[in-house]
Amino acid sequence: SSGINAEYGGAFVVVLGVDLLALEFTPSNLRNLGQVLSNSIWNFGTLIIVGISYGSMNWHHICLAQGCVLAATAVAVIIYPESPRFDLVKGNEKKARATFEKMSKIFKTEEIWEKAELTYEDYDKNYLGQIKDFKKYPLMLKNTVLLMISWVTIASVTYGLMFSWGKLGADIYSSIVFGALGGLIAKVSGMNYYIIHFFGRKNALVINFAGLAGVFFLAIPCYGVHLTGAWNLDHAVCLLASLFIAGVWGAMALLTKELSPTSHRGMIYCICSATARIGAFVGPYSTLLYNIMDTRIVLSIFGGVSALAAFLAYFNSDSTHKPIPSIPEDLVQLHTDTGHSKLQAED
Repeated sequence: SSGINAEYGGAFVVVLGVDLLALEFTPSNLRNLGQVLSNSIWNFGTLIIVGISYGSMNWHHICLAQGCVLAATAVAVIIYPESPRFDLVKGNEKKARATFEKMSKIFKTEEIWEKAELTYEDYDKNYLGQIKDFKKYPLMLKNTVLLMISWVTIASVTYGLMFSWGKLGADIYSSIVFGALGGLIAKVSGMNYYIIHFFGRKNALVINFAGLAGVFFLAIPCYGVHLTGAWNLDHAVCLLASLFIAGVWGAMALLTKELSPTSHRGMIYCICSATARIGAFVGPYSTLLYNIMDTRIVLSIFGGVSALAAFLAYFNSDSTHKPIPSIPEDLVQLHTDTGHSKLQAED
């Protein structure tokens, strides 16, 4: 299992950078599909690394396989241009223009680019300065705190089922495979995509958390009903949780990135992801309660926490059909009544 843990730890840093870069280059109408595809690749990669880990218990071989994949990825990322949004916020208009010119040649839009004018506001602050902005912009603070709660909740549930609940599989490998397969089914079937497409980012987060809570509550009356061999009905029901877990991760990541101003996106995304690490520790240890409590009580706790997360997620702002904010002032204008009134007056 050390190889699998190394895979998740190493992927954490890579995913943060690639995820944000992909968002800032993807049009809003394709962002949902892009999120689903990228998450599908994550699940597919999980199946590959589990296969390698199971086939070779030597952690040297596992790390070598990961290193080869990451090296190939690094070459692609180096070739990839920096986000123009990021360059403009940092005041690097020259670099942003150079990127736009390259992209216009690829997409045959040179004539449109020649007439375009860049309108932006320089907002280059260090990490401490960005943290202080939470006091100045309460809306950004509220959204970030609510998103942090979502991140820590889903991480605790995900890693609790994946690493510690041996009932879902004979060992850690089969447990992770079950989770990855459930995630792939949720994405390939279109479940994750269409929930976000029809209900929006925020509502998709609420629906998936509520669905996750419902699965745990459904497992309670199913507890102890045998299906075959060592499998009980509550085990099968809880495998359905992986479908909603995949939905929560997709909607939550998309909402977090779209509600975070470009000037603060890296900081906010890192804070939320760091909070998820707390859940990743708490989840596996919380499943030790199975040894001292009735299983139905533990399932009730997981269901109650998920239901609470669904309730709190409702109070987030919704980024559906709205442009990505570049600076905190844009966030206020897009997501408050005062801001909407100001935009209408300017129009």
